[in-house]
Amino acid sequence: MNDVAKALEAGRREDLIAGYRSPDLWRRAQASPLSGPAMGDVVARAGTWAGTGIEPLPLSLYRRYAADGSRAPFQDVYLRARRNRLTDLALTVLWGPDTDPAPLEDLIWAVCDEYTWCLPAHVDGLLEPHPSRPHAEQIDLFAAETAFTLAELRHLLADRLSPLVAERIRSEVLRRVLRPILEGPAPWWESARTNWSAVCAGSVGMAALHLLDGTADSAGTDRADDAAALVRITTRMIEAMGCFLAGYGDDGACPEGLAYWSYGFGFFTVYADALHRRTAGLIDLFDDPTGKVEEIARFPERVFLSGTATAAFSDSPPHSTLCPGLAARLRRRFPALAPPPADRLETEPVNSMGSWPTALRSLVWANESEPPRHDSGAEAPVDPGGYFRDVQWMISRATTADRQHIAFAAKGGHNDELHNHNDVGSFVLAVDGEPLLAELGQGFYTGQYFGPGRYDILCTGSQGHSVPLFNGTPQRASRKAAAEVLAAEHSPERGLFRIDITSAYPVPELTSLVREFTFADGRLTLHDRITADAPVQITERFMSFAPITLDAPGRALVRGDRAALLLSYDASDWEAGVLRHTHEKHDGTVVTVHSLDLRCTSTAVDLELEARPVA
Repeated sequence: MNDVAKALEAGRREDLIAGYRSPDLWRRAQASPLSGPAMGDVVARAGTWAGTGIEPLPLSLYRRYAADGSRAPFQDVYLRARRNRLTDLALTVLWGPDTDPAPLEDLIWAVCDEYTWCLPAHVDGLLEPHPSRPHAEQIDLFAAETAFTLAELRHLLADRLSPLVAERIRSEVLRRVLRPILEGPAPWWESARTNWSAVCAGSVGMAALHLLDGTADSAGTDRADDAAALVRITTRMIEAMGCFLAGYGDDGACPEGLAYWSYGFGFFTVYADALHRRTAGLIDLFDDPTGKVEEIARFPERVFLSGTATAAFSDSPPHSTLCPGLAARLRRRFPALAPPPADRLETEPVNSMGSWPTALRSLVWANESEPPRHDSGAEAPVDPGGYFRDVQWMISRATTADRQHIAFAAKGGHNDELHNHNDVGSFVLAVDGEPLLAELGQGFYTGQYFGPGRYDILCTGSQGHSVPLFNGTPQRASRKAAAEVLAAEHSPERGLFRIDITSAYPVPELTSLVREFTFADGRLTLHDRITADAPVQITERFMSFAPITLDAPGRALVRGDRAALLLSYDASDWEAGVLRHTHEKHDGTVVTVHSLDLRCTSTAVDLELEARPVA
């Protein structure tokens, strides 16, 4: 018998949900100032859902992605009208012993009727009548999570769901997810070094832990077969989690930013916690003698700039919050982690994807003991920042004499990263929680966004980042478009980051572009040294969500809602202009963003720009 089999035999299935149905737990959650109001909102939404019909997912929505690349029409129903609804209804049944489960059962039945649990954007052979693997048996992030959700609801609500619904859950999860894993070729994500490996493996592993429990509760179930299948799946999903961790460097940084850290490492934490419970502590994915897992867990406290503004490179949004349950669970395992300030904790447990695993654990893990106390009046010391060697990020923070919090983050890296933006040499400068020189973050996901036209979009191409253009040419997408780090020095008093980013530009005339950031005394100085074989038209661009005004020669003012930045440069070398751009955000809303463009034509020129906060 292998080690996984022995570990599974040592534990109990019931330990997976120990305490999750405790009335005391839910009383504490309702009394918590963080989760109590949100629980009231869940109950209100569930009441509305119970009184409305379930929106269908017709063929016209399913094939829309193939027609024009639109993801929103299908996903709006799949996520908002079905997965959000499922989570709201399930939570109210779980913590309300007198709540009628019939609306939840109707929705579970409708989910089991879905043609596929995958999103169309992730389906291979979307419109093929005979794909190499049936559409219903393909496993993407959302198919895996749906299997996890239904399997866990079946376990948690065993005495509330009708036997027919419970058997339908088991049958569909086995047919769509667990048997394809056991009988078909391994999906690509099992060996991927991305968030897919964590989310998919964690979800498949959890579905197996909940369903393949060796109990003969269904016709035709064989306990020995279940036990053997559970060992096989658990072994493979643990290996997939190893691939996920291998995608991180020793510095623990997630190149996709904090939002994707929460997604991938959140599912890693869910599965690690469950395996530890289920195996009586014999399998511990957090047990890492290298210290790398703890460094990954430390990423949020290092990547927040001020307030909820983050070092938001790649497809990470400019502002993020943390799941309070995830933060609490990681602090339990790694006590040296700093407690996050209250304003950085998410107050809504049900996220935009309606994720049941996230919502449940946001409430449970944050309220397993007495509700945490968050002293909003006490001002936490400012972490000075540091350098992430593997992803080539420099982060520095300071508090000015008049108590303004200013923080800076810049990146080297390359232009073939996960959720890549062409952003070598870009940076963020935030004052009192406002990123006044900003990364735009995620755009609206469509077929084009992940297709050949990706870098024509403002937020993904370098034309929407605070980096230069040469002869109107932005950076190229390539692993070879990479920064060479010349200096990376950090102390509490000063940060220095010097990088050569010449290779990012497909401009034959350009011979050298060395970009240097110096952050000291609450001020950022940017120094670009540019040389070319022939005259090139240079545009130094600086992006902001806030309006920019040219209030005097050599001066530009970026004024946000709470703070402002003064940008100073040599007007004798540079002609200044301010442009307005349209940016479609990840949620589909369209906003106007602004750029300060400094222009000149030369074969050799230096730009020295100073940014400092002003009242």
